[in-house]
Amino acid sequence: MSQSHRSEPDPDQTPGVVIGAVAAATVVVPFLIVYALLFIAHGVFVTPEQPDITDSRHGEALAGLIAVIFLVFVVWGMSRMLNGSNRIVFWLGQVATAATALYLLLDDASGQRQIPAVVLLASLLALGLSVLPPATRWVRGPVENGRSPAASTVETGETAAPVAGQG
Repeated sequence: MSQSHRSEPDPDQTPGVVIGAVAAATVVVPFLIVYALLFIAHGVFVTPEQPDITDSRHGEALAGLIAVIFLVFVVWGMSRMLNGSNRIVFWLGQVATAATALYLLLDDASGQRQIPAVVLLASLLALGLSVLPPATRWVRGPVENGRSPAASTVETGETAAPVAGQG
């Protein structure tokens, strides 16, 4: 199989740091689901006495739609990280998550700080794990015969050569 043809990596060979990065990244998913449903319900189905984060029902619905779009983006990034395609979408989703969590952590009006603190720590952990060498080899290396470069390095003891332009 040529290096230009990329097949799906063997999921049994996924490095632990990649699995850990994606697991840490999932911390934000339930919050996005809840807030998306809550804001869409407030904007479309229920007339709240006072909207939560905007001045109108349409604003609430738009906030819910943005949360759904961001949820899809974060899950897409996790998928790309797991399958070894690239880390850019994963990184963008985690940076946006960390920035939002940091904003909420520092904002006195946002309420309790435990949830933003946990989300921030999880995002930073996901980012940190995703840049470690096994994750880099998993994403950058060519996949041949359904085996990831991480699997071949374990068997041969050699390091996988990075492919330019991917990462």
